[in-house]
Amino acid sequence: MNFGEQLKEIRTTKGFTQIELSEKSGVALRTVQRMERNEGKPSLYSMNAISEVLGVNLTLLYAPDDETEKRNIMESTDQQLWQIAKSRAKFKRSLGSYSLVIPFLWVIWYLTMPSNYKWNHIPWPIWPMFGWGLGLAIQYLKAYVIVADSLEQQEYDKLKAKLNTNKE
Repeated sequence: MNFGEQLKEIRTTKGFTQIELSEKSGVALRTVQRMERNEGKPSLYSMNAISEVLGVNLTLLYAPDDETEKRNIMESTDQQLWQIAKSRAKFKRSLGSYSLVIPFLWVIWYLTMPSNYKWNHIPWPIWPMFGWGLGLAIQYLKAYVIVADSLEQQEYDKLKAKLNTNKE
């Protein structure tokens, strides 16, 4: 029996109509109807308000089925992939800027420095080149080597496997 069916059964057992439940809980009638038909995910506020009127804890009844859990995992995975794609695009934009600006700084240095001074001192464009280059290296590592949320995902997988072995 799914959440909506359980909610309807509890409501009718307690002698409430949907309209009465809506009025006493302060939750819109449409929301009560959606909850009973399992349309969308009910808000915590709605579940708590209805729980008080019915005298039961509805949050304990609301456990996602396997299909819902798989969909939630897929949505989570899509978000992780989107974050990785964003960090890689950011790196590529930064690399493009670096490739344009740093050579321009070297040209400025070469054209503005007196010839006797050019090779006797450390050229100033070396500092932004190394500083920005270090930042790019860190961005590259975050985008391509250290996969975002990989540690969290590994820990989640371990806990899920441990939980499944304890159930068996």
